[in-house]
Amino acid sequence: MTKALDKKLGLYINVAALVSLIASVLTIYFFVGSLNENARRTDSLLLAQGIEAAAEQNENWAVDYGWWDAAVGYFDEGLTDRLEFSMAEPLQDHSGFDFVILANESVDRIYGWHQDTGLTLRSDIISAAELGVIREELAEEYRSGSYLGSHFLSIDDRSYIASVTVLGEYEDRSATNPLEDTLLIIGTEMNAGFFARLEENYLVHNIRFIPPSQALIDGAVPVRDRFGHQVGQLVWRPSLPGIQTLRIALIPLIAYIIAFLVASQVIGRHARRLARAAEDNERRAHLAASTDSLSGLPNRHGFSNYIETDAAVTAANRGEVAVIYVDLNGFKAVNDKAGHQAGDAVIVEVARRFRETLPQTAYIARMGGDEFACVLIDADDSLRVLDIARTLLEALATPIECDGRLFDIGAAIGVAESAIDAPRSFVTLMDEADLAMYRAKADQLDYPLYYDAEFAAMDELRRTLDADMEAGLGRNEFYVVYQPIVLAGTGETASLEALLRWEHPTRGNIPPDVFIPAAEHSKMIHQLGDLVLESVCREFDPQLGVSVSINLSPTQLNDPGLCRRFVAKLTEYGLAPAQIELELTETVLIEDFGRAKARMDELSEAGFRLNLDDFGTGFASINYLHTLPFSKIKVDKTFIDSIGKSESANKMLQAMSLLSDAMQLEIVAEGVETEAQASLLRLLGFDFLQGWHFGRPATAAARAQLRQEQDAATTPGQRASGD
Repeated sequence: MTKALDKKLGLYINVAALVSLIASVLTIYFFVGSLNENARRTDSLLLAQGIEAAAEQNENWAVDYGWWDAAVGYFDEGLTDRLEFSMAEPLQDHSGFDFVILANESVDRIYGWHQDTGLTLRSDIISAAELGVIREELAEEYRSGSYLGSHFLSIDDRSYIASVTVLGEYEDRSATNPLEDTLLIIGTEMNAGFFARLEENYLVHNIRFIPPSQALIDGAVPVRDRFGHQVGQLVWRPSLPGIQTLRIALIPLIAYIIAFLVASQVIGRHARRLARAAEDNERRAHLAASTDSLSGLPNRHGFSNYIETDAAVTAANRGEVAVIYVDLNGFKAVNDKAGHQAGDAVIVEVARRFRETLPQTAYIARMGGDEFACVLIDADDSLRVLDIARTLLEALATPIECDGRLFDIGAAIGVAESAIDAPRSFVTLMDEADLAMYRAKADQLDYPLYYDAEFAAMDELRRTLDADMEAGLGRNEFYVVYQPIVLAGTGETASLEALLRWEHPTRGNIPPDVFIPAAEHSKMIHQLGDLVLESVCREFDPQLGVSVSINLSPTQLNDPGLCRRFVAKLTEYGLAPAQIELELTETVLIEDFGRAKARMDELSEAGFRLNLDDFGTGFASINYLHTLPFSKIKVDKTFIDSIGKSESANKMLQAMSLLSDAMQLEIVAEGVETEAQASLLRLLGFDFLQGWHFGRPATAAARAQLRQEQDAATTPGQRASGD
């Protein structure tokens, strides 16, 4: 019986051991498979995020290199040497992208540089058909509210990430046309170096790129953009943490079956360590995808993730958050004058200063280009958001040194703050801070500006006005009137000032001081300026023996092709630049005096006469009058209105007249409405007078009719020689 019991007990023990062994093997089998599958899914996700992050970085390069006004002029004028300096030469020592292409709508002008061919100018990197597809897909991006996009291309059996944007600097990029405007395309090849960086950043090993010509591989990651262009697939060597676990645990399990429970605990602990390692790897990959590689700050993706965290959402729900939006002033001038490498250095230094200035609880990100956003979710920080915004301005007070040169960088800052009794979402606060920032930039404020509900209403009115202006241009609602400028001594017409008017079909006559600022903001001022020039050329009668004055805005003066286009239009109508006077206000000197002087010198050398309009209302110094090629100064109407009201007003006008005489400049009085004003201005030595006293603005047809009536009412011997 004892033997039977022993035998039975032995059987039970053997069966139990066998069952335990089988259960252990099955457990290990499924455990190993689960670990391997989770690792494979993690690797697949990391690779997809890596491709997405590379495309986002490529788009940042497209913004940094493409949102640059001077490049449009260089391209239109065929100045390939200047484009080569700013775009091709950095390509040689740039570790990121591999080609740069600029192309116009008709693809008869394509400038391209490729890493393989150095500074050699090429037009064959991308075919015309591919450019057409890229334009169509960028237009699709516009319809979804994005003004740049990334596309995957196969060129000569090599695969690229190509990011595209419309070339030039625009405050409202929705006004651009991706189907017609000049494009900038930045391309990064997905080559061995590209995948080596993916391996390093995302800890995925032995990545191999399979071209599209080969069959699809189960489990591979497709390399495909949002439009469905697949240029290949990625395979890799899985990390197989389950196999690693099995290698460690298999021998102890076989050799020490009696210590199965102990061994399982060891396996469990080791598995947990591997899981933590995988989690750490994923966290590092997420951090890489959320960080701007140039500044080291979080990027737009990282910013979006942060405002969705539990802490940020909780603070927003309590109404204890604030947003600061920053746009750098003077950054574009750095790129224009010193190149993009200097611009990169400025971004790095600005990011360093911002990090050192802000409290540790603040979260700041580079949103792209020269824009930054800061979120405050700490209750104490949000209460002193204005003070924190001021410290950001103070951080930029010291010029930034780069390669021995000093650059003055400022900022336009908008601030939006939630309230405990009326919490607002981060999306709303971002929109509000952005509107405040644009208002601060437009008004050239040197202090942070709080959001006001009026900004949104004004923005909506501006958008409506922009749409009406665009429609009005198509319906020929804009027209030009002319006001005479007479010789002070004789009253004869010496010149005419061309003034733009808008007759809206439902709102009537909209004043220029309403639609001109809106046109400058939307960049439609270029179309309106061309309309004025076209009208003057078509309606101007050279036999009158007078010149015509045309007003230029600061936005127009920034156009590098302005002089060439004006001269070409005048030549088309048989007119000369000497018959045209261009009137500029002192605001053209504010942003970039050097660029303004260069453009004015070009216009003067072409034969145009330049007049300083609204003299006395701004900040023009005698040095500006001496340095810039002005031929006349026009005294603002506010000074004329003060005649007879005080002795100091008359002395001020006399001083202006003496100044013009000393500077050898002619002087014009604007807004003359009475003979008493005209008489005093003659005594003070003014050369020309303009105002309703000498004639109201009228169309060319109305002026011609008036001359005919005057001619009919006078005898030949009595006819005036003037207007």
